[in-house]
Amino acid sequence: MKSKAIAFYIDHPIEFAQDILKVEPTKEQKVVMQDVAESQMVSVKSGHGVGKSALESWIIWWYISTRPYPKILCTAPTKHQLHDILWAEVSKWKRNNKSLDNDFEWTSEKIYLKGSQEEWFAIARTSNKPDALQGTHAEHLLIIIDEASGVPDIVFEPVLGSMSTKDAKLLMCGNPTQIVGFFYESHTSKRSLYKTHTIDGSKCERVDKNYVQMIIDMFGIDSDVYRVRVAGEFPKANPDSFITLEMVNTEEKEIKEVYTIDLGVDVARFGDDESVVAITLNKEKTDRLETFKHNDTMRLTGQIVNIIKELNNDYPDITIKVKIDCDGLGVGVYDRLTEVISEKGLNAQTVECHFGGKGGKVSYDEPVEYYNSTGLMWGNLRTKLLNKELSIPNDDELINQLTNRKYFIESDGPIRLEKKEDMKKRGVHSPDRADALVLSLYEPRRTMTMENDSFL
Repeated sequence: MKSKAIAFYIDHPIEFAQDILKVEPTKEQKVVMQDVAESQMVSVKSGHGVGKSALESWIIWWYISTRPYPKILCTAPTKHQLHDILWAEVSKWKRNNKSLDNDFEWTSEKIYLKGSQEEWFAIARTSNKPDALQGTHAEHLLIIIDEASGVPDIVFEPVLGSMSTKDAKLLMCGNPTQIVGFFYESHTSKRSLYKTHTIDGSKCERVDKNYVQMIIDMFGIDSDVYRVRVAGEFPKANPDSFITLEMVNTEEKEIKEVYTIDLGVDVARFGDDESVVAITLNKEKTDRLETFKHNDTMRLTGQIVNIIKELNNDYPDITIKVKIDCDGLGVGVYDRLTEVISEKGLNAQTVECHFGGKGGKVSYDEPVEYYNSTGLMWGNLRTKLLNKELSIPNDDELINQLTNRKYFIESDGPIRLEKKEDMKKRGVHSPDRADALVLSLYEPRRTMTMENDSFL
């Protein structure tokens, strides 16, 4: 660009985006962009899908194109968020202007002016190392922190020390998932130091209204999921229960014909926990729970064999699927039961399951992802209860376990369920009955477009 144009654009990032990147920012993006030009530190909390990554990429190109020898540091909690989303977005907008394409080199971790690789650059560093933002000082310094709620405070510590030059700037963006930490304080106790913005997805032109309505239908407008992923507000001080009492359906459901029988087996890990077998018909009705106050693998295997024999007698044409949590003692039950089924010719098959596996979505059209397979399994149950597709036994302990597990939202969006150990610290029993129920509904299958297991 010519020096006269640079002199104009240096204080006009909106016009830079319009003229050079050939894009029209939303009204929310324009306000943030102008504040970055006029202020030293800007913090933006928002819902999902409002265009944070695009905004950050435009700011990067504006800054690196209008300053001599600038240094830009970009960080995020995960490699996926930083490289697959933000850095890919930066690459996309480079292609919108031949001059940028000619003048700058883009690599998987760095953008630099050709011929000035060590002096004129933007670099991507994940925040999983304390020194991610250390060691860089320049007259023209820009720090971009994406998904800032998930960045550890120790990574933030060098930031304020780097803001000593007149043109040093900080832009933090993210879903407001945590009510502690540097990003939270930028909107609360230390708000006077920042220009702050909240972008409500329900009012943003970029956000699909169907997505907003799905979040309301699935979790409620007062839920933390809505607050964080749509409204751009911090979660409540006390987390929500993942399954509410209103969702639970214990009304007796008549099954005219049985097509499938699934057993979910949760094996006790400790002396005061229960080993539980949940028996579910057609994935529509959990007929009953069998509970055992011991964790001897051979005895429990024998109890499951008796249940299979009973069901084989009542439903001789149906192959019973036995889904066993194989973390811990469960693997011994799985191995021995597999042998017994073969030895005795029982009409059943074992299915190996793991609560600590890969996360993802319950179905393609659901608006949220889960942190791990525990969330996926419980999310599948929750969806069935929400849609009135499943009835469960009127068991007070089961209902207590289902409705007392809390959930949290990770910095990059996925839902993570409360750990069993943390439930027990709150005085809630280990969710053995609930886990057996969700295992009975579990149906692993491979798909062509998703790596995680999904559900029928």
